[in-house]
Amino acid sequence: MESRIKVRRKPLYIWVAVLIVTLILYCAKRDLFDISFLRENISDHKVPVLILYLIILTFIGLTVIPSTPIAVAGVLLFPPMTAYIINLIGIITSSLVVYYFTKYLRLDAWLDAKYPAKIEKIRKALRNKELPIIAGWSFFPFVPTDLIIYVSSTLHIPFWKCVFGVIIGEGTLNALYIFSIDFLF
Repeated sequence: MESRIKVRRKPLYIWVAVLIVTLILYCAKRDLFDISFLRENISDHKVPVLILYLIILTFIGLTVIPSTPIAVAGVLLFPPMTAYIINLIGIITSSLVVYYFTKYLRLDAWLDAKYPAKIEKIRKALRNKELPIIAGWSFFPFVPTDLIIYVSSTLHIPFWKCVFGVIIGEGTLNALYIFSIDFLF
C-alpha cells in the first residue's frame, strides 16, 4: 500500500490566492506597487524606511514578482553602497523565506513521493553542478530567481549552497544595476 504525503493545503491555497491577487494587481494597477512614497519620508524616518524596504525585499520572493524594480528603487532611496548591502541582505532573507516555506508546505516530500524517477533524474543532472547552475540562473534577469530556490528546496540542495549561488548571481546582477544607475545618473 502506497503511503500518501500530504501537502499543507490550507496555507498553500491561501498563498496561491494571495499570489494570484497580487499578480493581477501588479499587472492591472502598477501604481499600487510604486514605492516612491518611501523617498518622500526617508529624510525624517531613515530607520523605519530601511526596515520597510528590507521587509518588502524579504517577502517579495513569495509573490514571484521581479525584485529588479525594488532593487533599482533602492538607488533612489539610499546611497549606492547602502542600497547594495541592503539588497544583499534582502536576497539572503528572501531566499531563506522561500526555501523554508517550500519545506513547510511539504512540497519537497510530496514531489519526491509523486515523481520519484523525475526528481532523481533532475538530482543527477544537478549533482556536482548545483552552485554554477543556481548562480547562472540567478544572474539571468528574465527568469525568476525564486523558482530556482523552490527547486533547490524540493531537491534537498543544502541551503548554504542555494543561498551562496543566489548571492553570486543576484549579487552580481544587483551590483550591475545599482552601480551603473548611480554612474549614469
